[in-house]
Amino acid sequence: KKASILICDSQSMSVEAAMLGTPSLRYSSFAGKISVLEELEKKYQLTFGFKIGDDKIFIEKLIEILNFANLDEEFEKRRLKMIDDKINVTNFLVWLIEEYPNSVENFIVNPSIQNNFK
Repeated sequence: KKASILICDSQSMSVEAAMLGTPSLRYSSFAGKISVLEELEKKYQLTFGFKIGDDKIFIEKLIEILNFANLDEEFEKRRLKMIDDKINVTNFLVWLIEEYPNSVENFIVNPSIQNNFK
């Protein structure tokens, strides 16, 4: 069984929790400064960052999340949306290397070719 929520000051653990569909709250001076976490927070609402001193809004968000009727299901939907938006980097790199140099030329002309690897 996975954790219901992660409360930490770790940027990397928050990303890992998002990949698992576990909500996370970060209490850190780095809140709002790391682009991958900003995307996971603003676009997918899988993690939430709070700067040191934002105790009241931190606790309010914690209570809000803990009161979700279907916490696991809701965050699994958010996780799947995030994954659906991303490409399979391994498949993309295999194609890039196996089809080199044509792959690089094709990618330069048409960067959206990466969407073939979703």
